[in-house]
Amino acid sequence: MAFAKAQPGAIWVLQFGMLVNFFGNGLVAPFLVLYLHFGRGLPIAVAGAAIATGGITAITSGFLAGWSADRFGPKVTFVGAMLCNALAYALYLRVSEPWHAFVVAALVGVGTGAFGPSQQSLVAILVRPEQRHRVFTQSRMFALVGLGLGGIVGGFIAAGQRPSDYETLLTLDVVTFLVFAGVLSRIPVVRRRPTGTASTGGYLSALRDPSLVRLCLVNMALVSAGIAPMLVLMPAYAKVHGQVGEGAIGFIYAANTLTVLLAQIPITRLTEGRRRMPLLALGTSFWIVAWALMLTGAIGPHAWAAALVAAAVVIYGIGECLYSAIVVPTVAAIGPDALRGRYLAVTGFGWQAGFMVGPAVGASLVTIGPTALPVACAGLCLVALVGALATERGLPAAHVRTPSVVARGVASSTIVKWITREHPRVDRVACPWLIEKFVDKQAEFIYVPSDQVASEAQRRGATPYDIKDVELGHHGPECSFDAFVHKYGLEKDPAMLYMAKVIRGADTADKTITPESVGIEALLEGIRLVHQPNDQKQREASRPILEALYAYCQKKVDTAA
Repeated sequence: MAFAKAQPGAIWVLQFGMLVNFFGNGLVAPFLVLYLHFGRGLPIAVAGAAIATGGITAITSGFLAGWSADRFGPKVTFVGAMLCNALAYALYLRVSEPWHAFVVAALVGVGTGAFGPSQQSLVAILVRPEQRHRVFTQSRMFALVGLGLGGIVGGFIAAGQRPSDYETLLTLDVVTFLVFAGVLSRIPVVRRRPTGTASTGGYLSALRDPSLVRLCLVNMALVSAGIAPMLVLMPAYAKVHGQVGEGAIGFIYAANTLTVLLAQIPITRLTEGRRRMPLLALGTSFWIVAWALMLTGAIGPHAWAAALVAAAVVIYGIGECLYSAIVVPTVAAIGPDALRGRYLAVTGFGWQAGFMVGPAVGASLVTIGPTALPVACAGLCLVALVGALATERGLPAAHVRTPSVVARGVASSTIVKWITREHPRVDRVACPWLIEKFVDKQAEFIYVPSDQVASEAQRRGATPYDIKDVELGHHGPECSFDAFVHKYGLEKDPAMLYMAKVIRGADTADKTITPESVGIEALLEGIRLVHQPNDQKQREASRPILEALYAYCQKKVDTAA
């Protein structure tokens, strides 16, 4: 499909692995309490409490995984999470005492908590920034399909209600975790070195970013008042207060899943080029309407209850699609390379905390009466809506809007645009040379006044570089040329690595980093003086110098070897 046409092959491999893995999750999740009760003899209350233990360890595990993804790489962390879950679900087969179940569930939480930060960080590395929101939402669709198929197959296998049937489900789940770990190990990932001082600040540096903190709080509110109660409490609420039967509830869940599968891609396309936070607020407003319909179904004629609850979850599903297209992609965008795993872990904390708080508080509200849960959830959603709009003010200008995706090769007239500050010096002529040579021979380069780069990038659908607070900019001692080298995996080329040092010395205050840096700076400055104020002619005239420098670096590293 055109939506995914420009994505690298590694993404398809990753998503196939996710499909298999979530198929395994769907096999086991609906039947785990039944297995522990009927297959292992544990009281249902004990089995439920043991499984809940995983939520506690998942919070700690998420923070460790964020650190590990930044320190050792997301692929290694992700593989470790899958192997941890494979071991945990295999150990469920050996449970014979209540404490066994608590220990195993805690181990499941370790793997589960590590999933989000590592998977999301891996996607952020594998795809271009303007493609991330598409891949995140597409991954969610693969997960939904896997869960649905797993639930259907699991139902057939467990129909006999024999302990051996549940053991078969667990064994198949272990296999899916191992298959996913194997798939992950085959994905080629260029490990990028942390840049700048951000990596040394750890979570303190991440938490000093007010945009991240606001997004985490908004996310926690949305999960507590939207996602968690709709998923966990909706059946009980609909049955108790609306007299909706189990069969109808099954169809209602199916309506929600179908809504997401049909609407996610069109809604994700709709977000492109538009402001993120107002769209998140719009999605939250859909949730408020959904809770109002839920309340109407509970207090109105019971003959209409099922239809009103179904309408509520369909409207909720549309808001859920907006949520998925905005929250994680925004965090991945604002997170620096060296801290992105930690940024995503902080957001994941909001998710885990929401799933602990929402059902716990919501369950008590269900017992009060039909009004309490919908009114409380709608009220908290309203607070989140206001918080989302307030968050926009602190976002970096380059990340206020979801990027527009330009599909390469769709037409000969399609050109990818790159934009930076006018009157270029070393970095802003060296980066275009690198792009044309290694990334995109048909690229268009735009130079504008400094204060217009972010706004013009949004208006023209261009990728900004060599400005503050963008991925392809300066990070610590490294310049924008270094960022391009890391981004496109060019550090495998020793000549390019040395050339990056030369350019860094020419562009920054560290002139002694290589003996060639001062000379290259002088040559490029001379070209600038000859062609100013024509930035495009300056860029074109600099190209032979940079091509010659690359050839020189190739010769230098060959001689040294």
